[in-house]
This record gives sequence, structure tokens and C-alpha cells, in this order.
Amino acid sequence: MHRVLLFPLSGYLNRLQAIASAYIMAQQIDAELSICWEPDDVVPVGADAIFSSDFCQRHMLTGVAVSEIFDCTRDLVPKYLTHDAHNNRIYLAGNDLGEQHFMPELAQLLDSPGSSKTLIIAAGGKFFMPNANQAEEKWQAEFRQLRRNFYRSISFTNEIENTVKAELASRSAFLGLHLRYTDRSHQTPLDSAIRQALQSLSRRSGLTDLFIASDNAAARQKWTSQALDLGLKPWSVEHFIWDRASGGSQQAALVDWRLLTHAKAMLYFLESSFAVEAAVAGGTFETSIALAASPAKSAFVRGQRYLQAAVTYPKRHGWFSSR
Repeated sequence: MHRVLLFPLSGYLNRLQAIASAYIMAQQIDAELSICWEPDDVVPVGADAIFSSDFCQRHMLTGVAVSEIFDCTRDLVPKYLTHDAHNNRIYLAGNDLGEQHFMPELAQLLDSPGSSKTLIIAAGGKFFMPNANQAEEKWQAEFRQLRRNFYRSISFTNEIENTVKAELASRSAFLGLHLRYTDRSHQTPLDSAIRQALQSLSRRSGLTDLFIASDNAAARQKWTSQALDLGLKPWSVEHFIWDRASGGSQQAALVDWRLLTHAKAMLYFLESSFAVEAAVAGGTFETSIALAASPAKSAFVRGQRYLQAAVTYPKRHGWFSSR
């Protein structure tokens, strides 16, 4: 029997995507899945602050346990795809190429004759091994369904799940709007495109209740006003901790994510994996609207960043410091 060890990386939803992918892969190859969740600057909390105790007991291992069982740490996982034939080990860390790039070669390695293999993955995104010669459109649809099944099978902590239940208790059917601005300001659509899409989504669904989720309080307030002007009935959840570097930020992120999965249809920014996975989990991927970034707006934001970098470069590099 093969074994799969995953080191999930990056933010909450990046890690969740990687866990879903590793779980699906483990089922594909009839392997046991272990996960080593390590806090860092982006995710400063342990797995027990995210997932139910049952999920943690079944899959989570501490760094100490991983060192003892697998004789490995995250830092020892080499870039890209590496086959250690002597120890029957395969390492995968897609880095700039992404894990999906290596799926055909990985499938060949796993199918090669020999004893059971240990697959060690360090990833912060999704990946899937399709059947040979399977059309991309077909395997992408299959992968979405498998991810949806996974997301529906897991539970977060009681605190997160109970907050979601309380919010849903008195709500009728609603649409979802996710606004990603904090670290995606260069990949956002024009306001006019968002308004038009909201109107289209409301007309098509016949719904006017709108849940607004955003990582930016000012943007959430702005689009609450915009939604009211469009004749919609917006609502949101007030969170006290948004800084992703602070413990407790998982509550805000995952409560909003869970609520988005209950929307009947969503409007979101195409580049946001947070929203894409919410649509997948909620089964609304095909009926939701994903807006691409405005090329002109993207160029403007990038230009502003370059200008700011140029202006602050002398100060950051000590040109004006005392000597």
C-alpha cells in the first residue's frame, strides 16, 4: 500500500486545496494520507484551530511524528519531481511550475512495478491525476466534483461551524459576492462590470438577498451601499480579526468561506482561489459569474506600485540615512 504525506503551504484556502487534492490522490492510488500542518507567518495557527478533532485524529501528524515515521521535514522536500528509487520515495513540490505540470510523470512513477512507494508532497494549490488521454474539460469537471465531495465531507471546528449555522438560521435563499482586494488589487474588475454582473445574477436567479464577503472592510461597506442602490438586500458578518498574521483570522476567513458555499450563485474575481473553491464546494461553479481583471486597471495598479517602489528605494536602501 502506498503512503502519501502532505505538507500544505501558504494561506488557508491554498492549504485546503492541497489537502483536498492529496486526499483525492490518496484514494486514487489506494494510499494512506498523512498531513503535517505547520504554522507560519501567513497561517499562525495549528490544524486544531481549523478542523474538527475527528479529521485531525485521522490525518494530522506533528512535525516530530513526521520526522520519526518518514525521516523527513518540509525543508528536505526538493523542488519539482524527484524519484528516490533506492528508498521507494517520490518527492513533489511544484514551486513556480505548479504540481499539475508533473502529473503525467508522477502517474508513470506510481504505476511502475516494485514495492509500495511513499509520496511526499509540499504544495499550496490543487493538483489531480486524470486518466490517460482524458480530455481536460472532462477531467476538470470530474476533479471539481471530487473536490466538492471532499469539502462536504469535512467539518471545521465547532466554533466556526456554529457561527455559520447561527448566521444561516434566519436567512432565506441568497446570492454571494466575494471581493478580494488586499493582495489582489491588480487583478480586480471594473466597478461597472461588478454592478452589471450583480444585476444579471439577480435577474437570472430571481434572488435579491446578497451575502458580501471581503478581506477589506472599506470595500465591503462600499459594495453594501452599491448593492442597496441596485435594489438588493446585502448582509455580511462583522469580524474583529482580519490580519492573516494574527491568530483568530481563520475564524473570519472560514466563516465567510462556509457561508459562500451556501449561496445559490456567486459573483467573484476570477483570480481568487478562495472564491473559486467556495463555488466548487457549493456546487455553483457553473451558475456563478467569475469576473476577469480589467487590463487597464491592472496596468495602472502595477504602475502605481512601481512608482511607490522607486520613490521609497533610496530610503529603503539607506541613501538618506545618517552616516
